[in-house]
Amino acid sequence: MAILDNTIVSVALPQIQKNLNVSSYDTVTWVATAYFLAQAAVIPITGFLIDLIGSKWVFIISLTLFTIGSFLCSFAPSFSLLILFRVFQGLGGGALMPVVFAEIFRVFPPSERGPASAVIGVPILLAPAFGPTIGGYFTTTFDWNSIFKINVPIGVLAVILAFWVLKSKKSEDSQFGSNAVTRNNFDVLGLILSMAAFTILVYAITEAGIKGWSDQHVDLFLLAGGVLLVIFVIVELLVKDPVLDMRLFKVYSFTMGNIVTWALSAFLFGSLFLLPFFFQNVQGVSALTSGEYLMSQGLAAALATAVAGRLYNVIGPRWLTFFGMAIVAVATIGFMNLTLGTSGWDLQGWFILRGLGLGLTNVPLQTFVVSRISNRDLPRASSLVSVTRQVFSSIGVAVLTAYLTTQTTSQANTLGTQISKQFAGKPPTGEALNCITNFGKAGSAAIQQCVKGYIFQNATTSALNETFTFVLIGCVVAAGVALFIGKDPNVEMAKEARKRGETVESRPAMIGE
Repeated sequence: MAILDNTIVSVALPQIQKNLNVSSYDTVTWVATAYFLAQAAVIPITGFLIDLIGSKWVFIISLTLFTIGSFLCSFAPSFSLLILFRVFQGLGGGALMPVVFAEIFRVFPPSERGPASAVIGVPILLAPAFGPTIGGYFTTTFDWNSIFKINVPIGVLAVILAFWVLKSKKSEDSQFGSNAVTRNNFDVLGLILSMAAFTILVYAITEAGIKGWSDQHVDLFLLAGGVLLVIFVIVELLVKDPVLDMRLFKVYSFTMGNIVTWALSAFLFGSLFLLPFFFQNVQGVSALTSGEYLMSQGLAAALATAVAGRLYNVIGPRWLTFFGMAIVAVATIGFMNLTLGTSGWDLQGWFILRGLGLGLTNVPLQTFVVSRISNRDLPRASSLVSVTRQVFSSIGVAVLTAYLTTQTTSQANTLGTQISKQFAGKPPTGEALNCITNFGKAGSAAIQQCVKGYIFQNATTSALNETFTFVLIGCVVAAGVALFIGKDPNVEMAKEARKRGETVESRPAMIGE
């Protein structure tokens, strides 16, 4: 639900704008931005909170906040209150992801972490793919409030189950031994700096995707966020008990796993908005239809995730990640030759291929990145992975948006000049003739229609092809880096044990292992 709410609101924004009398579309997008920023604020401190009060209570409190926020959003009487309630939702939703992964890697022994990650990975990959489809269905069938109401009964049930199923901090400490983590020093400065730095930085990067990197407002927030981030890193390296332990980057596997994860977040997840933009803004299909086009990618990713979970202990992270990124790179080629007549159904083979690559890559990375991290450091490591991944996803969206905008402007200028010259001929030729065929008779009205329609469609399509070429380069580089991420020691030990005919013991890994 928490991931679904990142994308499900996108199709409901026009209806929200109309019903709550929002002045502009740029303003109503704060319904999505507020949720995103609240997540960025809470993710860094989640690991600290897990060590402080236990994963059970962090999960229950987070889920309760998310559920209450959803309920309030569904009855928000004004736009300003809707934004406030979305912040409540984001604070709860942002904390859920780190606590879930920390729990997985604490409870399951190394030999079972790959399959366990796959179970969690399936909904993580399905949610973004099905978000627009589900949102389109509820918005069309009912109204925009329904996309929030659906969370409430599921959230209430999940909270009840969490009370019943999850173990208390005392039980966790008993299970993990006498070296269980305790927090004696509260890093107040790190807490404040982490929330401020990541929130401001994500906001600035998000705004850069809309207003451009040269905007003074964007530059000011980028500078402020960057300075706060540097101060935060210095503070965390100096204090004994940091909110986010930057010393974890001394671990080779943690650093290399994160680098590939950042590339995956920036180039792949960052490019997920490109094709819905093409279908809806260029071709004019509905959000529901656009979501239906993308469903095959989500289903393929879910299938590959299940397979990757089983193969992880056999093949290991390096080759699974490499082949996954290579498949994503090959699939990207299919999106570099878009035309106005390219239907979403024409791209199904490429969607499925890209989904398979994504599924093969995601689980190995999230399992490998903490393979050499002790149980003592898992909560904070999970928070560090989650928050940096979110930052790089924002960077990916902003960079690709800026690149797409630049290429579109360039292509539009070239095409506009060409058409203007062709209209001067008697009779019109080339692109001018195509423009008349598509948008009416020759003359000033036809030229105006070309500017608004024909030039925009063709320039944007060409720019998308160029942008996917840029994405391809990034994916190829990431695949090359994946060859150097190393091996999972737990997998290697299990392989050696099987060669000796020994059985790998299935038990929770102790703290410090």
